[in-house]
Amino acid sequence: MSDNELIIFPWNHNFETGIKNVDEQHYHLFLLVNKLANTLIYDDQIEVDGVFGELKDYAQYHFSFEESIWNEYFFDDIWNDEHKKSHASFVDEVIKIQTESKDLNWQESIEHILQFLIRWLVFHIIGDDKKMSVAVKELESSDSLETAKVNAVDTLQGINGLVADTVLKMYFEVSSQSIELVREKHRRFVAEKELRCLNKKLQELAITDELSGLYNRRYFNIMTPDILTKARDAKQLVSFVSIDLDYFKQLNDQFGHLKGDEAIAKVGGLLSSHFNDVNDIVFRIGGEEFLVVIVGAEHQTSISRAEAFRKAMAKLSFNCENNDQSHILTSSIGVFTQQPEPTSDIRYFLDKADQCLYKAKLSGRNKVISSSNF
Repeated sequence: MSDNELIIFPWNHNFETGIKNVDEQHYHLFLLVNKLANTLIYDDQIEVDGVFGELKDYAQYHFSFEESIWNEYFFDDIWNDEHKKSHASFVDEVIKIQTESKDLNWQESIEHILQFLIRWLVFHIIGDDKKMSVAVKELESSDSLETAKVNAVDTLQGINGLVADTVLKMYFEVSSQSIELVREKHRRFVAEKELRCLNKKLQELAITDELSGLYNRRYFNIMTPDILTKARDAKQLVSFVSIDLDYFKQLNDQFGHLKGDEAIAKVGGLLSSHFNDVNDIVFRIGGEEFLVVIVGAEHQTSISRAEAFRKAMAKLSFNCENNDQSHILTSSIGVFTQQPEPTSDIRYFLDKADQCLYKAKLSGRNKVISSSNF
């Protein structure tokens, strides 16, 4: 286990039966219980189910191996029958707990699962397996199995019995404290997860325009220089598509700023749907000004896409609830395309795209004007 994982169920030499393979398998069961406890911290149901399955499968393998050993000495004995029943009940209970845990809240689930596993293994190993292993040793000097069984019980009720009682009390106290540590680690995990989500949300808010849902001017200034550098190195064309909403002030004055906000939101959605390729990046530069950066597309392709957006924009209309007035919202668009050079920064591309945009406005608005330099 790694250094940051909890060991809620430590192995102790008092659990040893003296049979090497059995002790190694018991030790592995301890490891799986600790693995399950650490898995439960992170609320991953698939991983929890995986460890549950691993625990169940290994327990069945161990039980089969162990029963083959005890059958040699206790074939028709009641101890052997009770031991097998205990094995069968463990598998059934693990399956039951695995099913029920999905309907319990996390704290109930963790307590139910871990307390059952710890108690069952402690009682089973110390109460059954050690008793049977002592009886096997007693057979070496006893004339019958019944005598060996009596001697084994007497032995375990003596000094070993006091050790067993001490171990049981210690493990139940430790397990209760460890379960609380698992709970605390889970609470910390949840808190850290929520903090990461909050930080991600704050980062998104810092680069996103609230009204349009597009990237904002701040993010444009941060990332566009890098876009131009990469395009220059890859010898790719870059198009700046500068968009300005026609007569937007008139819409605000006639219908109010709420209607203007609604228009910005709709335009943001329309831009996102028209420019959604992997190499398209859409920004709200400010007010009614928008910009699309397209990397790797031919100049004519960028013009065609800008024209398709312009036509879709011209279908947007806004009605005033207080009268029968309506406003058709159109856009003027400038497209500039060039393969970036060492001297062509974002200011250069912006100026060229804006020059095209101003020509579109001066020539009647609601149109696309373009230029290129390559």
